[in-house]
Amino acid sequence: MADSRARVIVGVHDSLPGLRALRRAVAEARKRECVLHAVRAWTAPASGYAPMLRVWALDCDDAAQQEICHAFDTAMGGLPGDLDMRFVTVQGLVGPALVEYARHDDDLLVVGVGRDGWWRRLFGRHTAAYCVRRAVCPVLVVPPDELSDRMTRISFRQLNREAARLADLRTQQKHG
Repeated sequence: MADSRARVIVGVHDSLPGLRALRRAVAEARKRECVLHAVRAWTAPASGYAPMLRVWALDCDDAAQQEICHAFDTAMGGLPGDLDMRFVTVQGLVGPALVEYARHDDDLLVVGVGRDGWWRRLFGRHTAAYCVRRAVCPVLVVPPDELSDRMTRISFRQLNREAARLADLRTQQKHG
């Protein structure tokens, strides 16, 4: 290993952009000969009965660990046997959790980004942009592949067609 502190950190998500980022992070960890840290963030409710919240938090942590394994299975057919890896689950919002975890200058943070649809522009929720603005280490933003981009556009068109069809049905019901 080149440097014991050097790490490639990837935010794990089972979306198409997230799986693409995971594959890229594996390639980067191999190229840099460093440890791959697969990070999955989760959030807890703001309030509730304290003993139940602790049990719920343990369940969420276990589920996050399983989601990391599932993402590797989906993206690569299983865990790469040639890499030193760490599975990390963090309680918190994704962007802040990744930025906090990738706190060394020689870390590389890898995040996927999907096609910017109207919902992202409307709600402004973009983990990659948050990480780029606030991380102290380099951030590798993996753009969507052609299939992911195409599927988003097809889904959006289908949604528009279905909304128009429902609006026509409502109009017919009012006048019929």
